[in-house]
Amino acid sequence: MIDLRDADINFKWEIIKQEGGEGLLKCFGCSDCAASCPVRYLDERYNPRKIIRLTLLGLKKEVLSSPFLWLCAHCHACTERCPQGIKVAEVINAIKNYAVKQGYCPEGLKVQLNLLNNAGRLYELEDFDLKKRQRMGLPEINKKIPDVSKIISSSKIMERIQK
Repeated sequence: MIDLRDADINFKWEIIKQEGGEGLLKCFGCSDCAASCPVRYLDERYNPRKIIRLTLLGLKKEVLSSPFLWLCAHCHACTERCPQGIKVAEVINAIKNYAVKQGYCPEGLKVQLNLLNNAGRLYELEDFDLKKRQRMGLPEINKKIPDVSKIISSSKIMERIQK
């Protein structure tokens, strides 16, 4: 059962202000987004319609702390099927961006961002990889890509995910 006593009436307006969140109010809850979602076929608990409805109701903590928010594959099947022309995947992305700004970030994303920041790629190159490349006659590559760290640093994302 949904308890609206903890609702934040400004939450939907905060999301609408985010890039990609503009179409939020157009949703009338038809569920075409959920019916077309390939992630939902894998896990019925994921429901883009529910994420949007809870956002419209102002259930900020429930939306931002939900692990399901992060499952959207951005295939845009929902956007293609939406009779209101809502860019559903972009609305979900706006909610994710807002979540990170508010200090909500799944542990797996933190791990990936730390790897990207430290190594410049999503996995660290081991000596084995480098030796294998050398044996194959491939050019040497740096273990770390410093420009990636500069970009991440300028985005301030690391400070946001450490909240």
